[in-house]
Amino acid sequence: MSSRITWFNRELIIYIFRSTGWIGFLYLVGLIFALPLKLLAIILNENNEYVEFENLFSCQQMIQFVLVIVIPVLLAIFLFRFLQMKQASDFIHSLPITRRSIYIHMIGTGIGFIGLPILLTGSILILFHSAIDIERLYTMTDIWSWMGITFILEALIFSVAVLIGMVTGLSAFQGLLTYIFLALPVGLFVLFAANVKFLIAGFSADYYLGEDMNGITPLLAATEMEKITFFSINTFIYSILTFLFLISSLFLYERRKLEHVSQAFVYPMIKPLFKFGLTLCMMLFTGLYFSETTGEPGWIFFGYAVGSLLGYYLGEIFLQKTWRIRVNLKGYVAFMVAIIVLALIIKIDPLQYRVKIPGEKMISQIYIGDSPLFFEDDDASNKAFNYLKEKENIEAIRLLHQEIIDKGKKVSIGEVNDGQTVFLMYELKNGKRLAREYHLQNYDSYIPLLAKIYESNEYKKMVNELLNVSAVDVSKIKITASGQVDKSITITDGQELEAAVKSLSEDLKNQSFAQMTSSFGDYASIEILLNNNKTIYMNWDSSYTQFSKWMESTGQSAKARLMADDISYILVAKTDSEFYHSNSESELAQQIEQQPNRMKLKTALEIETAIDNAQIDWGGEYSAAFYYKESRDVDIKSFSGEHVPGFILDHFNER
Repeated sequence: MSSRITWFNRELIIYIFRSTGWIGFLYLVGLIFALPLKLLAIILNENNEYVEFENLFSCQQMIQFVLVIVIPVLLAIFLFRFLQMKQASDFIHSLPITRRSIYIHMIGTGIGFIGLPILLTGSILILFHSAIDIERLYTMTDIWSWMGITFILEALIFSVAVLIGMVTGLSAFQGLLTYIFLALPVGLFVLFAANVKFLIAGFSADYYLGEDMNGITPLLAATEMEKITFFSINTFIYSILTFLFLISSLFLYERRKLEHVSQAFVYPMIKPLFKFGLTLCMMLFTGLYFSETTGEPGWIFFGYAVGSLLGYYLGEIFLQKTWRIRVNLKGYVAFMVAIIVLALIIKIDPLQYRVKIPGEKMISQIYIGDSPLFFEDDDASNKAFNYLKEKENIEAIRLLHQEIIDKGKKVSIGEVNDGQTVFLMYELKNGKRLAREYHLQNYDSYIPLLAKIYESNEYKKMVNELLNVSAVDVSKIKITASGQVDKSITITDGQELEAAVKSLSEDLKNQSFAQMTSSFGDYASIEILLNNNKTIYMNWDSSYTQFSKWMESTGQSAKARLMADDISYILVAKTDSEFYHSNSESELAQQIEQQPNRMKLKTALEIETAIDNAQIDWGGEYSAAFYYKESRDVDIKSFSGEHVPGFILDHFNER
């Protein structure tokens, strides 16, 4: 008799079903709506015979996501709501049952309310699979995998919500803190990574933020449940964490003082942790906001100061549950001193992060580019082309890296989002990687070193896929004229394909660094369809001399590219700073027309010269509006540097 009283209490079970049973029922209805009903509709609808899913998580994905992240938190809040209500607390704890048994009752029914709907839904799916031939929609393996992964994710979120419920006396705060706690690992990592780049030149926040972080938190994992594998390290870690959180919750519950209802935090030691954690997050967030919106160091420091003060004030408001508070500035000052000391340590760089360059013998291969976002192609077959391996290029990149570090001591680099970006990724022979990203405000001084790398055959093969295929791999080439011109040709003849590929390859091999990084004289776009159905996209500009000659020799040039005959006239004006704020090309064209000293190009020679030298962006010293004969639309281009035609300089008296 005594054993039954200790481990099972009928009154408590009835209380739990009355207070939280509706959540389990709601969850069951949601799952049936998301899966069996949806699948039944697909099965019965003949028009949906070609519908396929990657797995069961792909069916009504948004509904499943909401259920996974909301139901466990609701369950934890309502199951342990008695801890935040005095009458309920007195009732539960007056029962002839220990706290450990109460906890086990709550956790057991909570797990049951999560697991039973999953089990019932899975049983319905198994029934469908057994009765109907729906192998194209899902398999038995998909069902077991869906049941297991859904349960593990929800159990982890439930355990976190229970743990948070043990340290707070407010139900709404429990829900809010649960989601903050779940998002905290990724949020802190993003904020730290985005702010550390201001202190350490070369730190590539974009590279680290581009890593797959979905597995770090179940909240992000739930957004892509279809990619989770049941037997994986992530699900194993989730299971271990669930167990640890539930054990920790029991430990805290048995030591919780029952009179601490309606308090933000039950345990005093958590209060400073919450307050200074909120202060830190707000400080990093506002600093990041001003860095992204202004890029000015002064504004960034202003953001740090305002964010930290705001976070500290909000923390006090939460803890004291009133906005009419007296802020204890001693704590804030101590926090700021600690932050400044930490920032100085990072700035001093005791680990020599800034000057670290791997030795040549340690390097397996190197990627160089202008962004960390494109260094790796999703297509595994192309990964081999993304890196430089030749000894000369490796040494040239190390020399460039050393030059950046040396000049960085005298010239500002990488501390604000300004200047040209150079991203380096060393793949080491021991399997590790070393990534650096620099925003070079003195970019021109590195051009000789960059040109040596960019003009190498190995680099050109890395960035130009055409140099890695032969003419026999090409099935068709389509050339479409640039601008508001309806002209295009398609090349399918074997000999013409071979000649076209050969001339394009020669032009790519002969390109200088300046031609590779800037495009002038936009003639047409080129689509090269390969036999494996892949397509290579290129732009035909005035630097493609071999290809231009071949096109003219075959008489196809005028049919495929923008010509002077396609243009009615061109208006040119000195670029005004207000041009950049224009929202549309027509608006900018009107501004050029209104310039009193604008120049109008009408002769074929002038227009052809303008086509050959115009750049497609609006950043040149002279802006130009291209008006077409067969279209009312207008294109805006610009001229800059040595590509400004002499007759334009003469008109504006600038030579």
